[in-house]
Amino acid sequence: MSPTDAARDSGAETAATGAEPGGLRERKKQQRRAALHVAALRLVEEHGLDGTTVEQICDVVGVSPRTFFNYFPSKTAAALNLPEQVFSPEALAAFRSAEGELIPALCTLVADSMYIGVERKRLKKLIAQQPELMPAFTQWMTTLKEELGRLVEERAGSHEAAAAAVALTLGSIGVLMHDPLQDERPPAVRLLEKMDEMLAVRHALMVDPAPDHRSASTSRSS
Repeated sequence: MSPTDAARDSGAETAATGAEPGGLRERKKQQRRAALHVAALRLVEEHGLDGTTVEQICDVVGVSPRTFFNYFPSKTAAALNLPEQVFSPEALAAFRSAEGELIPALCTLVADSMYIGVERKRLKKLIAQQPELMPAFTQWMTTLKEELGRLVEERAGSHEAAAAAVALTLGSIGVLMHDPLQDERPPAVRLLEKMDEMLAVRHALMVDPAPDHRSASTSRSS
């Protein structure tokens, strides 16, 4: 490693691992991960995957490639916000030792591993324009579903409860990714709130159809 890279690593990691409370260190790590993702996404949008390098992403954020690979295994993963490990060892340990309700613990587990901050429309547009990104995204989501299923089954009372919890979580993530970036609350809080909204729809009442819909229905029946 060059002296420049060493200096950049030292400065970057000191900010995250100095004599600071653990919560602050973790927030700094999440902020750096988010910064790498945002930089990668913008560069890939502007220059394409082949026209973007890890070095360019690092230059934008001010870290070395060594630091980059502490967060993402590739530029594709950084652009799509796909970490190498679906769940960190710390997140796994916290979930396995958690007590109380299953769903809040599940939200914390998922939020620790996914920065739910990019609008889904933006990602869908990027993948549509650059289909070479799709295999990595599909593989990561498959791995997420499989690992999540195994983990939840360890703590759920039954296979049926585990399957329902996983389905609700993945569905909530999909809906949440439509939300704008302005909401700065913790991802776990936002995810749990979205789950509550989805569950509340179970008791939603139907309303009368709009007049134009009624007339269209009448025309078809006649």
